[in-house]
Amino acid sequence: MNTNLLAITRFYFAQNVIMNRIHYKSYERLNKVIERNRIIISLIASATLIVIILQVVGFETGNTRLLSILSFCGMVLTGTSLVFQMFSNSDISEIKFQHKTQAENYKSLRDQYMSLIEEIMSKSSSESKLRAKHKELQSMYCKIGKSSPATTPKDYTNAQSALGIGKNSDEEFTWSDSEIDRFLPVNLRSDK
Repeated sequence: MNTNLLAITRFYFAQNVIMNRIHYKSYERLNKVIERNRIIISLIASATLIVIILQVVGFETGNTRLLSILSFCGMVLTGTSLVFQMFSNSDISEIKFQHKTQAENYKSLRDQYMSLIEEIMSKSSSESKLRAKHKELQSMYCKIGKSSPATTPKDYTNAQSALGIGKNSDEEFTWSDSEIDRFLPVNLRSDK
């Protein structure tokens, strides 16, 4: 068994685990933004409806001062609603969908890396065949990364927390054997 090939395959397996979780955390974050925007728009629409009802009351009572104030409030609320919707709905749903797609892509690649780890450990294929397979998977990993939407440092921190890793802030590019082993079935762990 080539220990260098196994080590690098395990590293990329772990990278896929974290990238899958980061994109799901991004997806969850954007879901919250969309929900918050929906609530704000509902509140503005409700306030606008109340202003319209009060304007009807103002017409019935003939109170021109109340009508002037309510008309101004209605215009401000309508303008605010239009501007807020215009700026809040810009591509969030599309980006959210891209995060979910990329999370699934990383998940699929993660499973392929797990299969390659099993193949390396069982010595069922020649080293050249295993290296070729690893190169192919690494190429797929790069393609997924290039087409992925941006994530935030908070998404990364949330992903680490969800996976129970990352107590130190400089752990972005390193994985301990025990951390990787947490994501693998018992028979594929290095500390069996």
